[in-house]
Amino acid sequence: MQEHRPPPLDQEANRWLAHLHSGRAREQDHQDLDRWRQRSPAHEAAYQRAQTLWRHLGALSLDGVSLDNGAEMAAPRRQRRLLPLALAAAVVLALVLLGQSPWRLWQADLRTAAGEQLSRELADGSRLVLNGNSAANWHLDDANRRIELLRGEALFQVAADRQRPFTVQAGDARIRVTGTRFNVAREGGDVLLTVIEGQVLASDRRHRETLNPGQAVRWKDGGLQDPVSVDAARAEAWTRGRLIVRDLPLEEVARRLERYQDTPIWVLGDARHRRVSGVFDTGDPEAMLTALAASLSIHQYRLPGLIILR
Repeated sequence: MQEHRPPPLDQEANRWLAHLHSGRAREQDHQDLDRWRQRSPAHEAAYQRAQTLWRHLGALSLDGVSLDNGAEMAAPRRQRRLLPLALAAAVVLALVLLGQSPWRLWQADLRTAAGEQLSRELADGSRLVLNGNSAANWHLDDANRRIELLRGEALFQVAADRQRPFTVQAGDARIRVTGTRFNVAREGGDVLLTVIEGQVLASDRRHRETLNPGQAVRWKDGGLQDPVSVDAARAEAWTRGRLIVRDLPLEEVARRLERYQDTPIWVLGDARHRRVSGVFDTGDPEAMLTALAASLSIHQYRLPGLIILR
């Protein structure tokens, strides 16, 4: 099936409605949306189209519908016609699982699109490289150097300054250094830190760990896990156009692939736990998906605004 990507304004409108339906919206978010709709007739038209899509989602009963039944699904013809719309709307809801308002992501100090990289030298001499589909805020003054990674992945080369520790926040993850090189990735609700040079202090609300080069640690369900030894070179391979994975579940690999192409990927059924190893060219996400589907003997389905692997 040929993929039809929604126009950018439609994507923004869908994200607004997803956030408002998420249970996390505040009164300020409703006011921000009203201002967004008033920016032009095109904005209001996109909002109305998104409203229609969400009404289809709410009216659709998925009882008896299973993607595991192949092309002929046990559902009435009208439900089969609405299923792509429902899935496209439902996947938008996944975009707010990071707990971030769409407005906050769009207004981030630094932001990249899928497949894009952004390198920025900060005022203190530190360097930050953002991977695709990433966003971050930063603050530097005489007393503090602070970065908040809102989404995606970033490589940090921190200039030494013992008087002003450099801190990174990513969800529940807290990272503190005075001068070092490390990589931070938000993967769904998890955060992964890999140390390449120097020492890094990682903590959550209860625990802290000091990591050395060649060590990595994950925050899972908000909690800091035990450090593990890794090949640190893999963590920054993405800056050279390579994605290197070793024995990772397909579901985790799919989250990483989303940094290089702007269509969300759902992995269903047992395919979620298939193990993946390989080196992929991040400049060709279509080839990455095709290679994964072929090597794992899984099916790839393309719907409007969604890719399904099962």
